[in-house]
Amino acid sequence: MTLEPAVRSIAQQNSSAVDLVTAEIRRSILIGALPAGEQFSIRDLARQLGVSHIPIREALRRLETQGLVVLKQARSAAVASLSTKDMESIYSLRLRIEPQIAGESVPHQSETRVARLRELLELSRAADPETAWQAHHDFHAALVEPTASEWDLRILGTLWVAADRYSHLVFDPTVITDEERLIRYDRHDRLLSRVVDGDSEGLKKELHAHLTRNEVEIRDHIAYLERAKAQRSVS
Repeated sequence: MTLEPAVRSIAQQNSSAVDLVTAEIRRSILIGALPAGEQFSIRDLARQLGVSHIPIREALRRLETQGLVVLKQARSAAVASLSTKDMESIYSLRLRIEPQIAGESVPHQSETRVARLRELLELSRAADPETAWQAHHDFHAALVEPTASEWDLRILGTLWVAADRYSHLVFDPTVITDEERLIRYDRHDRLLSRVVDGDSEGLKKELHAHLTRNEVEIRDHIAYLERAKAQRSVS
């Protein structure tokens, strides 16, 4: 396949080449520049990113462990396909882990941490989509960080990245309206309110409902896409 222009060169950036390549390929997958199920050439990707094939291969191995890509032959890889079963597995694990740790973290959310949550909540409705999505990711991380272990954060980090593919599929199909941005803000503001109130059980229930609602919306959208695809194949 021919890579979209949205896959940006990283040749002039000052950081670990593997880290930069990993971040840029992940970003390209999440925004759809590298579509689900599509195979791509490592050589083409190296040219697009402006680096050698060595950091590309290491980055792809990292992304394979996160469930975002599937390594094919030595010179190619593919973006992992989207599926209802895969999405449900991701959310099943999040529902088992995330609300519990977030609830346990409530008594340990200091004023400084709460101020950070407020800041991230405001950033989550930024006009720039990358700023908004990063703030959304960091907001969920901040809910669990006070009591999360290193392994908790490692596992949840993998689940968040995997879930982001599905969230982008549903929540960023077009330009986000101010009304939709407010709805998302209010949903996360309810989570923050439970933290401010010191309501551990309330946060657990609210976060569980929040994740469940997202899962339902994503499942419905995948079903819609599958029906549309089936209709196109018949016509």
